[in-house]
Amino acid sequence: MVINHPVLQSFKSFVIYTLIWILVIGIHFAILFGFYQQDILTAVTDSLVFNLLFALFGLSVWFTVGLTKPEKISLFNLIVNHLSSLTLIILLWLTSGTFISKAIIPDESYHAFLMSSTLWRIISAVFLYSIMVLIYYLILYYRDLQEKYQNELRLKEAVIEGELNLLKSQINPHFLFNSLNSINSLTISDNDKARKMIVKLSDFLRYTISKEDNRFSELGNELENVKRYLEIEKVRFGKKLKFHFEINGDCVETRIPVMILQPIYENALKHGVYESTKPIDVRTKCELQNDHLFIQITNNFDVDSIAKKGSGIGLKNIADRLKLIYKHDQLIKTTKSNNEFIVQLIIPFKPQQDG
Repeated sequence: MVINHPVLQSFKSFVIYTLIWILVIGIHFAILFGFYQQDILTAVTDSLVFNLLFALFGLSVWFTVGLTKPEKISLFNLIVNHLSSLTLIILLWLTSGTFISKAIIPDESYHAFLMSSTLWRIISAVFLYSIMVLIYYLILYYRDLQEKYQNELRLKEAVIEGELNLLKSQINPHFLFNSLNSINSLTISDNDKARKMIVKLSDFLRYTISKEDNRFSELGNELENVKRYLEIEKVRFGKKLKFHFEINGDCVETRIPVMILQPIYENALKHGVYESTKPIDVRTKCELQNDHLFIQITNNFDVDSIAKKGSGIGLKNIADRLKLIYKHDQLIKTTKSNNEFIVQLIIPFKPQQDG
């Protein structure tokens, strides 16, 4: 509790507390000097002694407030606890203040004034105690709100992280299934190609596993892994598959969500190369514009082929991930022309913070 004391938690808080009590001391002095006609030395001594003592005792009020949260105890116990705390503080404050003041000012007329002013001192102590209690409860309430807010942020982050991991996990089994089927076929027809595919597949999976706990990766690294994927498929399809990359040099260090591009290339091969009897060219273009990374992936397809209806997981996966990370649902666009399918991604340089 001492560490969390609002006055003692920082130098700034302590300064503010001190300045408030300097103001109270000034008001106390003005009343004694102007209204009660006490001399300057007496007024200064009285205001300093009693107010500095109350400022010191007032620090302990925080502990009473911390132990008497209204939502945790009954109203009766709340009142009893504060009345007990107030009574103890007033007794200690009046006793010690009177003793110190008499020791400093041995004037009998001032001693008589001390006795006659007991009532208004008690009233002022009750007022100051009430103000301190109110402020402390407001601070406590604000802290509780902040703690709830932080807990909600952590919970939201955990939910988003879980959703992202689930979306990422949908990619790897799909690709693994296709690759293993291809390798299985090649072990019968071409052992050399099968071995090449196994090596490239192991490199691809090594990269995927190494990024498992990361949400972002540099575009250059992601494109290198995409090339591994395309090279794996090229072992199977040969000249039927072509791919080209037009990458602006400033783009490669831009961070993008891990494996966000993979489903696009899987989609291009599934609806292009797999279903076409003609060569299919997958073209990738990246450039920076206005604090955003623009990625365009284009593939041609055979308009005469009978397209197979897919599950639609791949592109929806990308849209969901981008929306979760960047809080925007217009970051992916698809266009289908006569014989081309175009996917455009817009990646902000920095993801928006959750909250």
